[in-house]
Amino acid sequence: MRFLAAFFLILVMAVPAAAQTPQPDKPQAPGGQPITDEAQRIWAKWGDAIFQIQTIDKNSGKKNSIGSGFQFSEDGMIATNYHVVAEAIQKPEGNRLEFLHDTLERGDLKVLIADVAHDLAILKMEKPGEVFVSLGTSDLPKGTRLFSLGNPHDIGFTIIEGTFNGINKESFIDKIHFSGALNPGMSGGPALGHNGKVVGVNVSTAGNLISFLVPVEPLKALLAEYQSQKEGFDFVKDSATLIEKQLLDIQQKVMDRLFAKEWESVPFGPFMVPGRIDLAFKCWGETRDEEKMPVIYTPTGCNSQDRLFLGSKFDTGAMLYRYDRIIGKDKLILPRFYSFYEGQYGSGFNTGGTEDDVTRYACNDSFIDLAGKRWKSSFCVRQYKKYRRLYDMQLYMALVGEGKHGLMVTQIAEGISRDNALKLVQKFIGSITARAEDAPATAAPPLQQAAEEETP
Repeated sequence: MRFLAAFFLILVMAVPAAAQTPQPDKPQAPGGQPITDEAQRIWAKWGDAIFQIQTIDKNSGKKNSIGSGFQFSEDGMIATNYHVVAEAIQKPEGNRLEFLHDTLERGDLKVLIADVAHDLAILKMEKPGEVFVSLGTSDLPKGTRLFSLGNPHDIGFTIIEGTFNGINKESFIDKIHFSGALNPGMSGGPALGHNGKVVGVNVSTAGNLISFLVPVEPLKALLAEYQSQKEGFDFVKDSATLIEKQLLDIQQKVMDRLFAKEWESVPFGPFMVPGRIDLAFKCWGETRDEEKMPVIYTPTGCNSQDRLFLGSKFDTGAMLYRYDRIIGKDKLILPRFYSFYEGQYGSGFNTGGTEDDVTRYACNDSFIDLAGKRWKSSFCVRQYKKYRRLYDMQLYMALVGEGKHGLMVTQIAEGISRDNALKLVQKFIGSITARAEDAPATAAPPLQQAAEEETP
């Protein structure tokens, strides 16, 4: 027994010695032990490639926005989100960029190129760090473990584990559905796979561990675009022209997709109207019939989930359409119904942008005949001041001459060319028809509206 005990003691003592053998391909913890915890291993090997990106107001010297970024090349290129550095691109005379790092402390950054449609930017630091991550692929099996890195809420560098759930198909712009808790300040940080290669870039969250990443492929394409530019290329100097082209290109892709298909038609009141015309739209509906309300009110509609960040008070790219059926109750006299009905016309839709960004809306009002009925119609547009070939469009229509039975139609599209705005309105109006007598009397069951995304 003593011999066996001594033999086992020798084996036990021998194990640590073997474990302490240097393994240069694996990160080492203090004492020479290899790191086996996955998140700890990822951070130990690639954590030094992560930076906080700060936009600094030149007058006060204070930061006015923060985000995250990561070095992905030996010569000091850093990737982040466009919305993290937008103010330095839109207003370079008043803002500059710098990074904060755990060991490199602070340094200045220069914008090389940006992609507004995919919310990406590539920056350059003067003195590269020693650690950088490589760009991988987003073509992964569902359920693959990912590791998102960044600096949430300005409290320090953090690593978060989550799950790859594929590309979100319900969008005009590809995004990875990431089951992980992204938080404000992590925008622009990388999501890494087990091999440490970048799968995507942190971009937004809908809360409750529902987050989104920009796939790495658009970042690769943006890098290739920058490398193809001629000497002297200055994205910031020419940003108005370059961003306008990006916005025109993405809206054209969206419009081509919408125009290429037959739109679903659903019954609503006495009409057939466009239903969910594309998977990128989320639809909703309800009926409000409260005792104190003078009308029975049934709003329903659909809106896209894609919004493009241009500035701190200026987004674009949203699209929606909705229908509001309003029926006056027996005790409501007709003049009061008309007063209520008129007050609802064209209300409740405030789009972003300041007077520096867009012109005032100009509207063309008229009466039209549609689906055998008379309608009041208002078609309104406003022009972008920096991107002159882009407009926001709003269409309002209200059924008239039907007593205490009213129906309002609204269509809105942001960041669209004039030609596409007219084509979109024509296709939408042309899709509203009278309902056949044997069609169902109510609209199809509404879909639940998705939670609104927030950029972290």
